[in-house]
Amino acid sequence: MIGLLGCSGDLYGQCQIPDDDALLVECATSSTASCVVEEQLECETRVCGKYQGSQPFCTIECASDGDCPSGACREFVFQTNRRFCVSDLDL
Repeated sequence: MIGLLGCSGDLYGQCQIPDDDALLVECATSSTASCVVEEQLECETRVCGKYQGSQPFCTIECASDGDCPSGACREFVFQTNRRFCVSDLDL
């Protein structure tokens, strides 16, 4: 989890949430949903997320706000008990 911080060159960069799964379609089109897609090759971090209706962005899993440069660590509802970094601009 924290070891991924070294591979965060595109943290908060744009990415796409695929719409080939019913759950992901709901997240991709919702104006309030939060979700992540792991093993996303668009991101160096390999994780693409959407927080409360934001545009999709590259993110990393986190334990505290200190793990998230220029952002905050937030729980993503679709991935209960998992937290990911969210840019200050998307909070």
